[in-house]
Amino acid sequence: MSDAEALEWALKAARAAADQGTPTDRHVAGRLARAGTAAIEALQACEAQATWFRPAAGDPDPQLVARHDVRAAAQAVLAQLELIGIAWPAWDAATRGEMLGELEEGSRELVDQAERFRPPAI
Repeated sequence: MSDAEALEWALKAARAAADQGTPTDRHVAGRLARAGTAAIEALQACEAQATWFRPAAGDPDPQLVARHDVRAAAQAVLAQLELIGIAWPAWDAATRGEMLGELEEGSRELVDQAERFRPPAI
């Protein structure tokens, strides 16, 4: 399973948990969808690049740090989505709002890191 596929799976679980909440929680579906979709699309764009995969042994890897930063940001979003999928029903409205805010911030960070990873246009 690719990292992007793991994000897709976690987003589905988070949305299912939020859909089981109270009717006042329904507005979160849009926030979850926007943050999750942006994260998935950013990661898919990175995974589609040939430079996403490690170079042959012995070759220098100028994008090692950038690739690490993208993966670290993706893991943060994955953890946030998984936590939402697991704990959503137990949280009060304030905690839910805080977690959605953290998810949105994590998604923005992933999008930013993915932009830095992309090679410059020629």
